[in-house]
Amino acid sequence: MDKKLIGALGEKIVYNAYKDKCYKILGVNYHSRFGEIDIIAQRGNILVFCEVKTRQGKTLYTAKEAVTYSKQQKIKSSALIYLQENPKMQNYIVRFDVAEVYNPENNPTVNIIENAFE
Repeated sequence: MDKKLIGALGEKIVYNAYKDKCYKILGVNYHSRFGEIDIIAQRGNILVFCEVKTRQGKTLYTAKEAVTYSKQQKIKSSALIYLQENPKMQNYIVRFDVAEVYNPENNPTVNIIENAFE
């Protein structure tokens, strides 16, 4: 399966996982000049910016390890722009999650790492 399709499938799986946990999805694939945030979700006064990493087969590294320091900085910068565009959310507690999805086509497993970085 194509890498983009695998990634989109993983994002859909994580989207549903947040919905199942009673999060309101505010955005998917939010773009800023710094990059993209895969999922933006909210529950109560918590605002979550989530990076989704999907792996089809066995790898040497965990999916979380693909979220490098540089990628984290881009996500943070994009989150700041999102908050500037949505000033009513500036008092929310901000959390950065990484969601790992393994084997999305057959029997997917999802691991959402809350507060994966600050």
